[in-house]
Amino acid sequence: MKLYQELKDKLTAPIDIAPLIYARIVLGLLMTIELCGGALSPYGKTLITGDYHFSYSFAPFIKPWSEPMLVYLHFGINFILGLMVVFGFKYRFACIAMFFSATYIFLMEKTLYINHVYLYCLLFLVFAFLPANRAFSIDTHQNPQLKSSQVPAWTVYCFVVQLSIVYFYAGLAKLNIDWLHAQPMQIWLANKADHPIPYLGVLLAHKYHAFLVAYGGIAFDLLVVPLMLWKKTRKVTFILAIFFHATNAITFGIGTFPWFSIAATALFFPPSVFRNWWIFKYFDKKLPKPNTHFFQYSDTSKSYQKFVYSFFILFFVIQFFLPWRAYLYGEDPSWTEQGHFFSWRMMLRTKRGITNFKVSDAKSDKQETVYPNQYLSYKQANKMKKDPDMILQYAHFLEEIYKKEKGYIEPIIKVESEMSLNGRRKQTFIDPNVDLTKEQRSWKLYKWVIPLTETEYIEREDKNKGVND
Repeated sequence: MKLYQELKDKLTAPIDIAPLIYARIVLGLLMTIELCGGALSPYGKTLITGDYHFSYSFAPFIKPWSEPMLVYLHFGINFILGLMVVFGFKYRFACIAMFFSATYIFLMEKTLYINHVYLYCLLFLVFAFLPANRAFSIDTHQNPQLKSSQVPAWTVYCFVVQLSIVYFYAGLAKLNIDWLHAQPMQIWLANKADHPIPYLGVLLAHKYHAFLVAYGGIAFDLLVVPLMLWKKTRKVTFILAIFFHATNAITFGIGTFPWFSIAATALFFPPSVFRNWWIFKYFDKKLPKPNTHFFQYSDTSKSYQKFVYSFFILFFVIQFFLPWRAYLYGEDPSWTEQGHFFSWRMMLRTKRGITNFKVSDAKSDKQETVYPNQYLSYKQANKMKKDPDMILQYAHFLEEIYKKEKGYIEPIIKVESEMSLNGRRKQTFIDPNVDLTKEQRSWKLYKWVIPLTETEYIEREDKNKGVND
């Protein structure tokens, strides 16, 4: 009971609102850039091309807009909502609307799954329940009574907890045989051999550099949180975090995520650090002085207070346990893909191979071979052929196409697929004797996926294009 009271006192203790304002402005801006920048990248193009779009099993009803203009309009609305959050204008509405709007786009196309986009959608939902507009915002300019200089400590700790979950599971996922052999890092870094800076390409593509990056990644992901929590190592660790994420940005790109990670990791520092942030000093009058007013959730109705606390308890319970499902299937998620999404399994695998569909008719002698790019964009086809759930979706799509447009009475669809995981020899990926029209989507392990048996890595002369995340 004493421990519980001490924990409660620590979580509800008043702290300076400055780090929460920092999070709203800096993290909010980076998330907005990422979530809206897709309109100008292949991400947006994929939503408006192709004859078919892959859905998530829990949201099959979410599809891309039928008109390209509506897709770009949706991105534009996201941009406006994101800026409303950043500037603290109609803040609560903007956060909730941005969460639903950005999540809707995120769920439109499964082949476009990106871990940090999933994270950004979650954080806009988190922002909706935090008093991050109580200072340095348009809302407080219009209604000065909203101003607060202090907030409960947990409103900042929730970002620390979420970031800790991401780091922990990212590190845990790297404790697998391929990563410990610096696979697929050797494959990816081999692409850097022709770097325009003299000798840098040779260094990046060297085998020992791949091992350094692989083991450095494990150490960083698993140790960064405890070292940032310890005051004596915090500054040095943050410098290492800047180096680590900046190196990732230079080497792999990964959008805004490296810069977001640096900015979010700074939230481990005490509130006084953010009070001295230059923009707050420049607009000193806009940020209330410390200890002038403490916003407490107890100031709101008891029902709302209970709702907020219940939401965060449930939210973090789900975030903690959801990634474990990847280990419950009993097979390597990098091979089967089941449990891979929404589990912070980042940059763990690259697959090379072929997946073709053999369509025949049980009522006639009609038969045909369908290649992945026949109805899909390049990006969709490249992602689909490696993912059993997408392969199954595509088989059902082909079944309907061949019934309606090709005159097949009872289509039979089987798959010829050979795949290599992280530089191994190729092996059969999908059971070629199974008619996928008779199989249904499920969260259970697909029995028609041939278990991974190849263990030998072979030297690769070809270059793998891009990081398969």
